[in-house]
Formats: sequence, C-alpha cells, structure tokens
Amino acid sequence: MHKERDLHLIKETHFTSSCGERSHIYCKHYFPIKKLAKNYTHIFFQHGLIEYHSRHEDLYDELRNHFGANTVISVMDLYGHGLSGGQRGYIENFENLTSDMITFFNESKDLVEDSEDVKRILIAHSLGGLISLRVLSDDVVKLPFKFDGLILTNPCISPKIDLPKKVIQLIENIPEVLSKVRIPLIYDAYDLSRDEAKAISFMHDHLISKAVTIKLAAEIKLATRDINSISYFFKTPTFFILSTDDRVVDNQKADLFITGMDKSLVKVKKYTGARHDILNESCRKEVFREIISYIEERIK
Repeated sequence: MHKERDLHLIKETHFTSSCGERSHIYCKHYFPIKKLAKNYTHIFFQHGLIEYHSRHEDLYDELRNHFGANTVISVMDLYGHGLSGGQRGYIENFENLTSDMITFFNESKDLVEDSEDVKRILIAHSLGGLISLRVLSDDVVKLPFKFDGLILTNPCISPKIDLPKKVIQLIENIPEVLSKVRIPLIYDAYDLSRDEAKAISFMHDHLISKAVTIKLAAEIKLATRDINSISYFFKTPTFFILSTDDRVVDNQKADLFITGMDKSLVKVKKYTGARHDILNESCRKEVFREIISYIEERIK
C-alpha cells in the first residue's frame, strides 16, 4: 500500500515472524517523494513494550522534515503489538524478538539501493532498546550492515516488573498453564508522560494492550539478567537519553551499563523530571533536537 504524505511516500510491508504461530510482522517505510540522495541516511526505529510504531509519528515527522530527501525511515511493530499479528502481550521466547528484528533489517535493506555512502542509525525505545542491545552485541548474528550510531531512550536494561515469587523460581521453565496468564501493568498513562494529551491518547488507543502475559514478562527478565556483561564489549557508538523520573525502568542500572562501556563511544543526556515515554513527553521537542543533532554528528 502506498500513499503520499508531505515529503515522503509511505510503503507498508509484512514478513512472517519467527514465532511458532508464524504471524505477520507489520513494517512501515518512509521514502522521499523526490529522488533519494546518493549519500542518504537510513533511520530505523523500534518501539517499546505494549505500544506500537504510531505512538512516535511526531518523531518521524521531525526527522522527515529536517533531513528531507536525504533520509529513509523504517519502523516495525513487534510480534503481538500494534498492527502485527500474534497473541497480545505474549512471546514464546526472547529470541523471537531478536530474530524478527534481524529479519526487519534484511527486509528493509532490500527495499533501497545499497551504497558505501549510506549511513544507518537505529533509534530504540524501552523494550526496543533491550532487543537492540542483544542483537548488536551478538557476535554470532550476521547483520546485513553495521550501524553508524544507536540512540536509546530509556532502554529496558532493568524493568520494574513484579512477578510472583514462584514464577521467578520457575522463570526458565514456566509451565504452559502459567505462560499465558495475563498480569495488569503496574503503571498507567501518567507514569509514561506528563503531557495530558499524550496520556489520554494512550489510554484510549485500542491497539495498546493494558496487560502482558507472565511469559513475556519472564522472558524480558531473563534477557536482562546478564545485560551488564555486554557493555564491556559493545562497540556501536551510543547516545543514551534518560529520564530521571522513570517509573517503568530503573535507569540507575542504565548508568551502570554506561560505566562499563568505552567512554569514547558514549554520549548521555538526562532530563530532570521526565517520565518513561520521553518521546511523548512535554519536553519532546528538545529531545527531538538532541536526536537530530546526534544523527548529524554520526553521518558527517
């Protein structure tokens, strides 16, 4: 499906998830209506838990308006999220999420002309950040290209997810009878953003699940168990954008992760009083400017 919108042509694509149900994964790509510049930048975006790509249209608009014909933007809805198929708030194992991200990169690369002049940036929020860290740090994985920069907004390095004690004891082998039991979120829209309009739109969005299964929560916990060990060997230049009033993830653990990284590869910006969904916070315009400035630094 194609439709014109301002500076870009939008193309929607799908691929089959690695999850056992073999459900479709929804992707959207923004291509310049004018001829794509030879030295263009391909920006990828990955959303967080329970939300989906459309929650971040403001960011895409800022990027499109600023970079114009010099950029392509590709976004994806995770399995069981947004316009993708699959049971809401469920996953068989965390590797399904990482495998789907790799397929997303491959599928996106095939849609555009490749060139040595192309720069690639990955922006990832919350759970998307955890998936990105796992994918980019896995030496076994063969990615179709390298990223020139990674931007993480409140990455899910340590989620504030409370699970029953018995579930934690069984976390690596959860019985089928428990795996699809749904648990309500411990946070609400106002824990995500102080912006009244954004909070209300979150509450009334029928594509946003207000609960997750025990299996998904457990798989996220498992994926973060040894996450700090990644930091010492992580080689992708990374910009961390963190909120000081984050009620969804523990950003003190993000600070520990950053401490383990090569300091020449790291940039950090903290927003005092901002909550978790910083791309939809009242300070988002400033955040967008910081993101654009960092991208410009990385694509010189």
